[in-house]
Amino acid sequence: MRTMLAHADLSRYAGQFVWLEMNFDKPENHDFFSRFEASATPTFYVINAEGKLLSDQPGAMSEEELRTFLDRGISLAQKPQSSADAALQRADALLSTKSPDAAAAYEEVLRLAPSDWPSRPLAQYSLVTALQLQEQYQRCAETAAREAAVMKHDNTFASTVVAGMWCLVQSDTKAPWRTAAADKLEPLAKQALASPETVRDERNELYRTLMFLASSRNDKVQAASLEDKWLKELDAVKPADDEERSAVDIARVEAISIYGDPERVLPALRSSELSMPHNYNASLRVAQMEKAAKHYDATIAACDRGLSRNPGVLGRSWLLQTKADALKQKGQSGEARGALEQALESAQQIPSQQSRENNVKRIKQAMAAL
Repeated sequence: MRTMLAHADLSRYAGQFVWLEMNFDKPENHDFFSRFEASATPTFYVINAEGKLLSDQPGAMSEEELRTFLDRGISLAQKPQSSADAALQRADALLSTKSPDAAAAYEEVLRLAPSDWPSRPLAQYSLVTALQLQEQYQRCAETAAREAAVMKHDNTFASTVVAGMWCLVQSDTKAPWRTAAADKLEPLAKQALASPETVRDERNELYRTLMFLASSRNDKVQAASLEDKWLKELDAVKPADDEERSAVDIARVEAISIYGDPERVLPALRSSELSMPHNYNASLRVAQMEKAAKHYDATIAACDRGLSRNPGVLGRSWLLQTKADALKQKGQSGEARGALEQALESAQQIPSQQSRENNVKRIKQAMAAL
């Protein structure tokens, strides 16, 4: 997304927005994320001068989608243009606080909105997102299949399918409704992959969820085929900068973490670490794949390199958790516990409540297992 933002033509918005980038890792951003909890990375917000949230949208966007999002923010800053606009603003406010009423609010938006309303695709996507956040996995998957089936095959369509696919992945594999929902969503996921308007972040999520579903069915042939297609796409990317290089490497790790041989991606990850000597995330990705390949000494060394590169509290927590697991595999339980204690100390300082709680829970479980 940063690469797109760096090259996007947003000159027509000059003087209308104050641009602000917030980093999860920085303690000074704790108050912001306590008030505006992000359900995904990235998440975009339009906030007025009084600090009121006018609109937010999780997930990656194309340049065209970003302009539409900003135009809508400008419109809402002036006044709602219709009952549907006003209803969408209320629904967005509920979603930003993860209110259980958000899904019903988006359903009301779609009831009020005419079929050609410009913000209808956003409302469709946001409804599916709200159901996902509420862990209503059946409604989420079935709603995504229904709404996406009538959407233009742009990036919002892809985002809607991705949210529905994640609800399939997160649901009980034995749920009786799951097969029928998968039969509708998987062809839509493949259509989204075939669309030239689907941005790289969403392509990665589509491959990822399709691989998860194949693995859950023990379909190794399909999982291997998807892994091969995904990695070939990633290998064909010529990164314009370190941000894009990092995004490609993250996707490589995600692919192999689901299915495949970590040795396949380690050369590319090691090369990236050398190319980005101050980037702790590059060291973390090497460590994760070294651990998957059972190279435990190399894992510990990569974690130590990352820790020396001034990570924030979230990155430090991840590096120490990875190091602790490698130490445990080597039979060094005392050293592993020490690394987990340091990881817990860092995790408790993570600004984002959801990320903080998830990391603390995972570390305490690892400590109990020791």
